[in-house]
Formats: sequence, structure tokens, C-alpha cells
Amino acid sequence: MNITTRFTEEMVSLAKSYCDNPDEAAAPEGGGSFAEYAMISLHGLRIFLDETYKMTIDRLEVMRPILEIIGLEPDDLPHPST
Repeated sequence: MNITTRFTEEMVSLAKSYCDNPDEAAAPEGGGSFAEYAMISLHGLRIFLDETYKMTIDRLEVMRPILEIIGLEPDDLPHPST
């Protein structure tokens, strides 16, 4: 297991424990369908990788094991303008 995988597992665990309802959409009022913990995890990963959000999203499109940990599919990734 590499360091990015370990970091992502820890980030998802922490993000889920932070959220009142980890499965609730990050923006339940029509702003998206993925869970709040997933958005927190994506931003934590962006900081960990020291990349722009767009670069992180582009990288994650081909990092299926990391997406599986977060609970997303490549088509689920938010637009980089999110």
C-alpha cells in the first residue's frame, strides 16, 4: 500500500467522522449528489498532493483504487470549478 492510499483511507475515515450524516449530499439543495465526506476527502487529497483542484481531478480520473476508497466513480468526479 502506498502513502497516497494510506492518506486517502485516513482522510475518508476522518471526514466521515466529522460529518453529521456522511451519506448526505455535500450540497443537498440542488448542488450535487456526492456525499459531504467525499468533497472533504477530495480537498484533503488536493492539499496532500500539493496540486490545483483541476490537476487533482484530472489525476483521479485514472486512479481507480483511490476513487474506490472515496466511494466515487470517474464519472462522479465534480467539475474542477466546484
